[in-house]
Amino acid sequence: MKALKKPLVLISLILTIALAACSNNGEQPNNGQAASNTPSASPSATPTPEPEAEFDLKGEPIKIGLWWDGADPRGIAEADRTPSDELMIQKLGEVEKKYNTKIEYVKFGDYGKYVENFTTTSLAGEPFADIVVMELFWAFPTLVNKGFLQPIDEYLDMNDPKYNDWMKKGGSFGGKQYGFYDGSPSPYGFFYNKTLVEKFGLEDPYELQQKGEWTWDKMREFAKAATKDTDGDGKTDVYGIAGAYGKVNALTEQFIHTNNASIDIDANGDLKFSMDSEDSIAALQFVSDLYNVDKSIMQPQPENGGAEFIAGKGVLYGGFSWELGGLKDGLAGAGQEIGYVFIPKGPKADKHVSYTPYGNMYMLSKYSKHPEAAIRIFDEINLFEEGRKLTLKSYETSYPSKESMDTRVQMLDSIGYISFYAIPDAGTLFGNVITDITEGKVSPATAVEKVKPQFEANIKKLIDESK
Repeated sequence: MKALKKPLVLISLILTIALAACSNNGEQPNNGQAASNTPSASPSATPTPEPEAEFDLKGEPIKIGLWWDGADPRGIAEADRTPSDELMIQKLGEVEKKYNTKIEYVKFGDYGKYVENFTTTSLAGEPFADIVVMELFWAFPTLVNKGFLQPIDEYLDMNDPKYNDWMKKGGSFGGKQYGFYDGSPSPYGFFYNKTLVEKFGLEDPYELQQKGEWTWDKMREFAKAATKDTDGDGKTDVYGIAGAYGKVNALTEQFIHTNNASIDIDANGDLKFSMDSEDSIAALQFVSDLYNVDKSIMQPQPENGGAEFIAGKGVLYGGFSWELGGLKDGLAGAGQEIGYVFIPKGPKADKHVSYTPYGNMYMLSKYSKHPEAAIRIFDEINLFEEGRKLTLKSYETSYPSKESMDTRVQMLDSIGYISFYAIPDAGTLFGNVITDITEGKVSPATAVEKVKPQFEANIKKLIDESK
């Protein structure tokens, strides 16, 4: 899939869990004064006051901008509405009444010109929306540094436990909170063919994960043992790793981060080329060994590793959780069962974490005419704990086993952000490194040194142009 489609698929997950709310100011407190010379009234005869709104928008709309269809549940046929749709519709009505406003969902469907449209309309004094969905690599650092986005922690208390870790980690920049998302993006992990694992007498990756033994070393042993010539013709026909979403590039990103390293963030958290750090080089060497020494990754790298995995040509496949449906159905058609685990821990990591470069969140336009009202209203149309319960309920039907569902639940609170896609041409430069090391042309250290000057120049360009 092209880059355009990646966020759209991730956004489809947002629609099922992100919007709806829980807010109730309750009755106004009694001021302690008795009303003299007034006949007493029974409690049932005393009307309950309406919650007082902090803002009266006098009918002016609050607009939510995005690039896809179907965000407003009021447009969904009643027969097709989910419980979260119904809750959202209820909360939308309550908020519109409370603040004397209308909530409008504004679609700008040209993903490639989405940022241009937002900045142009903002500079004209009429941003196309008050709350806008933004890719994190659009927002940080460029849109923040250029003054198009407003920190939301000026109006919301980020210490409130209803805000999840992913929102606070992925949506913050420069010590301020900009992103709002009551959910988590699609995590990246290893799907595995449970049927082949049993057939080959291998240890189940989920059991290894639960014992704390799903490490690089253990995975390397697993992948070598799973790489086989099953028909005796002298050629490998089943690989330990069938491939990965985004070929091996996406998988290598995961290995770097699961070794507590980065491509563009130094030990102090600053934007700086860091693929040449000791821990990053170790991850690149690990991939090189899998490919060149063990030959446990399918070679040449397939364009569609998922299809090869379904065809039974590999035991592991690195991919995003949104791929589950197609992979599960494909294996089931062959009478085989699927499992799902984290990418294994590197030697410098102390826990399992999944990472994504494609997180997007709702953000507040600095040019909004009603910025505080907009973000407070948006806060009130989110589900929070109710949404999490509905999400967990949906996993019961979408995940094929209790074990794979358990991994997905663990991933909800274990998501990290890969940020280097904000750097111009970073994906291409990173891809050049992977091509060099997987084709065995040069060592990881040499491959990294080849791209370092251009990488650093592009980081400087990003910083300069975002001022």
